[in-house]
Amino acid sequence: MKKLVTSVVAAIALSATSAFAADVMPVKATKVVAPAPAPSPFDIAFGAVIQSDYNFRGVSQSNRGPSVGAYVEPQFNTAFGTLYVGLAGYSIDWPNAYGFSSPTAEIDFYGGWRKTWGAFSLDLGVLYYYYPKELGGIDSDFVELYAKASYAVTPDFTLGASVFYTPDLLGYSQFAPFNDVGGIYLSGTAKWVTPWKAGDFGLFISGELAHWFLDNVRQQPSLASVDPSYTYWNIGAALTYKMFTLDFRYHGTDMDRRECADFLLVTAGNPASKWCGDTFIASLKFDTTLAALK
Repeated sequence: MKKLVTSVVAAIALSATSAFAADVMPVKATKVVAPAPAPSPFDIAFGAVIQSDYNFRGVSQSNRGPSVGAYVEPQFNTAFGTLYVGLAGYSIDWPNAYGFSSPTAEIDFYGGWRKTWGAFSLDLGVLYYYYPKELGGIDSDFVELYAKASYAVTPDFTLGASVFYTPDLLGYSQFAPFNDVGGIYLSGTAKWVTPWKAGDFGLFISGELAHWFLDNVRQQPSLASVDPSYTYWNIGAALTYKMFTLDFRYHGTDMDRRECADFLLVTAGNPASKWCGDTFIASLKFDTTLAALK
């Protein structure tokens, strides 16, 4: 019996010693990973373009010659959408020899708000076109209000619609006997990202059909009013590689040379009257953001 009691006491003591030893054994420290910092609500989008012709709604702005441009757009992202301001510039050629004011460039100041709800997105803003160092005391600056919407029918096919409004296009009201030439530009777009892929290369096809509703203008008091409104369209394909886009596009309007001259407020024989004709344009662009570069 003594032996049995002694054995039990020894077993209990050994068990307690083992448990205590386990409690005091060093445990390997677990590495604490700090949570990733929340992304900054601030970002900056920027890009540039070189193109064989700067075409604005079907009308050349660079005398059918090449043009370069660039933009920078600071953004503030919130749960209620993105607030943005932007500055863009393009080289243009409005020759004084053709009777134009020959500004050194087109500078665009813009700002607005955009937001996406699932497949639908909306963009509202204001855009000011500034033409520095014009000759002859001419001031072609003008402002537009815009609303742009798009809907992704599928992840690869998107439809868009936009409206732009200006109370006085290109400051036409400064030229007596013209009245303010207000205008509403309505546009519909479509874009299909094709299934073709080759590494980081992709391909999309897109197009636009638009009409610019412009108030009547008169070239001379003795002439009847002319309606400068016209229809514009473009269609093309673009090869993409990361932040780069190589675009090949055909542009056209329903204006003949006489109607183009009326729109530009020049005589029918003016060489600029060819600026509204159909044309093929190639462009190379890059677009990215600071966040995408990190």
